Amino acid sequence: MAKRTSLNTYSTIEDIQARKQQLRNSLQRDNGEISQLWNGLFAKPEVSTPTNRIQSFMSKGLGVVDGAILGWKLYQKFSKGKKKKKQGLLKKLFL
Repeated sequence: MAKRTSLNTYSTIEDIQARKQQLRNSLQRDNGEISQLWNGLFAKPEVSTPTNRIQSFMSKGLGVVDGAILGWKLYQKFSKGKKKKKQGLLKKLFL
């Protein structure tokens, strides 16, 4: 990374103090933005209407079902050589 060098020349202490205050304000503003983004990252979304609650419930439920189906398929795929498989209801449904 290339270093930035300051080409500013300061002739008085007031110039230095003004630049210092400007940098301090910039840092405080950036700190406020970062803390706002950080807090927003972990905030729970508000579910206010019954429609949103039902939609959230359905989404989570379908995620669980999808995970269960994937787990079952992986289990069957990697356990082929260990034992003989029977024609079962789950095999007919998911494969």
